[in-house]
Amino acid sequence: MPRWLPQCYREVPKKSSLQLYVFGSNGEGQLGIPAADIVNTPTTVLHSTTGSCPIPLDELLYIRGGDNHTLFCTKNVVYGVGSSRRDQLIKENPTPQFEPFQILSSNDRFAAATCESSACVELDENDPEYVRSYVKILGSNNWGELGSRKEGLNLLQLLGRMVDFAAGAWHYIAIMENGSVYGWGKARLGQLGDGLYGGKGMAPSPIEGIPFKPKKVVCGKDFTYLVSDPAEGEHQLLGKDKFNIISNMPEHVKDWKDIGATWHAIFVLFDDGTLTAWGKENMWKLLPPNLPLLDKIAVGSDHILAVTKEGELISWGWGKHGNCGDLSNIGVDIWNDMVSGFWNEISIPGEIQTIGAGYCTSFVVTKQD
Repeated sequence: MPRWLPQCYREVPKKSSLQLYVFGSNGEGQLGIPAADIVNTPTTVLHSTTGSCPIPLDELLYIRGGDNHTLFCTKNVVYGVGSSRRDQLIKENPTPQFEPFQILSSNDRFAAATCESSACVELDENDPEYVRSYVKILGSNNWGELGSRKEGLNLLQLLGRMVDFAAGAWHYIAIMENGSVYGWGKARLGQLGDGLYGGKGMAPSPIEGIPFKPKKVVCGKDFTYLVSDPAEGEHQLLGKDKFNIISNMPEHVKDWKDIGATWHAIFVLFDDGTLTAWGKENMWKLLPPNLPLLDKIAVGSDHILAVTKEGELISWGWGKHGNCGDLSNIGVDIWNDMVSGFWNEISIPGEIQTIGAGYCTSFVVTKQD
């Protein structure tokens, strides 16, 4: 049976050589440190009594951000921090903001967050012929994000094994092992395909007409981007052709290594370290000239965090909240806090292991000597 285990973190992990650094928007404590509007330098997340991070960083898989909350997904547990004003982290929480990290759910394979909701996915594999994927969702239900007309904690069941899961601003998308795709939430702009009407998908609905077997999905504010195995690189975008995001798609994205989406653009990192992007570019250039070869990318709502092949941390995009690092001494004229046409080099101690980006938030795990 699926488990949703809201509770304060009680077991203090052993001190590790790994450190979690955070910077960016933190008005609701979504970075996991005491609230402050702007944090523009990498700041360590430490337990108040032990001096270590309150989550097991050696088991951290990825980080997902909502508008003012963050999910830290480890091998078996999803932790949440930040705002719970719309019950997006825990229904029973008596205050609107989390101070400590909270365990949201256990035994999970995937997690994702819309602006004001959180979803965790657990697989029930007891019967090999009847595998089920349980999606547990808390938070806002403005556009049917909870997959039901009910408020509160909702539990959805999808038949089969889920292989990827993602969220836009107000919708969720799940890819199943057999290639089927399900979506729910906001549907008004075609992000759930052409089969839904009325603006909302109030229950997981199959998305038909995908001409290949999807392996990965990323979502922008109001679009869904589906991609096949890297060997083939077939892709399809569901939504409107705003900012030419459909008409400017390349023929294929073969040999992709990682993929991410801002609210209005798509970024594809290839095995050879090159990066391509298309979508909205009227505020900041999606790809700075002479960009070095990259090893990792993390794509936030309106900025990019990346690690070069040489191990350097860089960022570009909209950096108003400090999510692109300290821009005060960058030596380049910056308009409206846009790091455009160049990148900011961010100094951080240790060897970078994992990076993450959310809604104007940045996260870096490093290994210390």
